[in-house]
Amino acid sequence: MTSNPESRPEESRPEWEGLLRALLDTLQVHLPAEERAMLLRAIGAQIAALSPIPPEETLVGLEARMNEWLARSRWGSVSIAVDTNGPALVLTHAGPPMLPIATDEAGHWMASVLEGLHAGWIAAQPGAAPEVAAHLVSFGADAMVLRYGV
Repeated sequence: MTSNPESRPEESRPEWEGLLRALLDTLQVHLPAEERAMLLRAIGAQIAALSPIPPEETLVGLEARMNEWLARSRWGSVSIAVDTNGPALVLTHAGPPMLPIATDEAGHWMASVLEGLHAGWIAAQPGAAPEVAAHLVSFGADAMVLRYGV
């Protein structure tokens, strides 16, 4: 997936985009919004489990490893900041993959996948609390912001 699949000529789009669009449209029709979001977060967590980030002792190191994977997948990049009022981490994911579907032209469905992906990677790090989740704060065409923590 790239940042703007609609700008690519039809012949250069991966064949699986049609399958993914059909799957997502079907989920949209058959599952209530919260159940759909839970399923997509679980998919993101499964992606994290299948593509683990090695233990990192610093946020700088974790951010670098996450960005290596994201760059290989062409899924944008992430920056991590500490919110001392939380305590929480604030993840700004720039250039998230976008795939508009008939029932979600903005491609907001991807936010749930990224919530699960980032939460899965962070939960596997030393000292992390696996029960803590990432929550979407904002979603725009160029970036989304997640909060991991309280």
